[in-house]
Amino acid sequence: MAESSLIKKLADVVGPKYVSDEPFVLQSYSQDFGAMPPSKPDVVVRPGTTEEVAAVMKIANEYRVPVIPRGGGSAQEAGCTPSANGGIVLETLRLNRILEIDESNGTVTCEAGITYVSLMNTLEKRGWKIGIAPSGAMAGTPGAHIARPGVGWGNIKYISSGDQVLGLKVVLPTGDVVVTGSGANPHSDVFFRYGLGPDMTGLFVGAEGAYGLMTECTLRMFPYPQQIYLERYRTKDLAEAIEIFRTLALNNLVVYVSVPVIKPGQLIIFDVNIEGDENEVAARTKKVRDLVMSHPGIEALGPEPPKPFWNYRWFLTGEEFKEGTAGAVNYFLPFDKLEYATYEMKSIMDRHGIKNYAQQMFPEPHGSEHVSLMFFHQTDPEERAKVWAATCEMMDRGLELGGAPYSKGRQWGPYLKKHLGNTGYWRLLETIKQAVDPNHIMNPGVVGLD
Repeated sequence: MAESSLIKKLADVVGPKYVSDEPFVLQSYSQDFGAMPPSKPDVVVRPGTTEEVAAVMKIANEYRVPVIPRGGGSAQEAGCTPSANGGIVLETLRLNRILEIDESNGTVTCEAGITYVSLMNTLEKRGWKIGIAPSGAMAGTPGAHIARPGVGWGNIKYISSGDQVLGLKVVLPTGDVVVTGSGANPHSDVFFRYGLGPDMTGLFVGAEGAYGLMTECTLRMFPYPQQIYLERYRTKDLAEAIEIFRTLALNNLVVYVSVPVIKPGQLIIFDVNIEGDENEVAARTKKVRDLVMSHPGIEALGPEPPKPFWNYRWFLTGEEFKEGTAGAVNYFLPFDKLEYATYEMKSIMDRHGIKNYAQQMFPEPHGSEHVSLMFFHQTDPEERAKVWAATCEMMDRGLELGGAPYSKGRQWGPYLKKHLGNTGYWRLLETIKQAVDPNHIMNPGVVGLD
């Protein structure tokens, strides 16, 4: 339970309307959409400016209270939920403005809590787009997605949300405010990520709030393509499908490949996405078709099957979750390990008796995100326990296979520490944590950093 003096000081900063320790509110912020057991915060605060965020951080340091950043809460690895020690959940959804659309230099600067749907709708009306959009764009925010760093539509051409970032405004755990990229120069705008010294933007990309909380980001924009074309294929041969993904990715022939269904030996469905002007789309489509159909056992299903999902992708992207909440084990692997990992993850899920699960892939230039989703209903604690046990074993095994989890949260923390804890890399992470967060208040437990 939060001290009354703490709540009063928070209310003095953001206004009483935006602070709550009501039990039903705390329950609402106790978990995300994953399988990790819930844990309630002591108080929820919703600041509306960078200055308010900085003031909250200073108060948290004064009281030695953990701060847990939260965007839309649509992830599955407990990066936005507190540990057993509770703390302040700091929701960023009031930081929801587009600050500048710079069409001359092809950049957009926005606050970290705007939803991707709001950002993309505004840009598309002006003939622009961003490179990466997450599947959870209705709730997902740039601050949260960059902090993972997330992937999504555009993995092959644009890689990840972190690769779209030119600069950030970050509130450190001490309450200091830092601008990264070329904007670190007081005489400059944000137009270039590098220069002036080390890539300080990269310190916060993927750190999931362990080193600070993003309040603004400047992203690359791209002219909206004249055409966006999708085509669907299916096969039974997983090894053959992975070889197709590898060739498409290494030759940069498509914007992304989505593999929503993987049932080895039975059915693999994959969609390819191509964008550009009319001539470019036609030429690339022919190359892709020729390449894909040169493999025996591939059936072309044409452009119609993926259209409904694409047209309503922001509304239907969570359709699989009608099966329930999902325990998720997502990590990247190089192409030559994907087939083996698919069978390994499947064997663990089968051994734990998971009733309902799905496997998917979303390739990027040098490998693919490997996804395992295990569905359960909140009213079935026995199934949830099985899902959580399988999740833990799969994370451990995924790291043994050389996997790189992009969204880590508190879920992956113990396993990252187990496998990386004796490395120079880990010691550097801990040294940086101590330097920027001397009281260890910032999102403790994420990425394995206490």
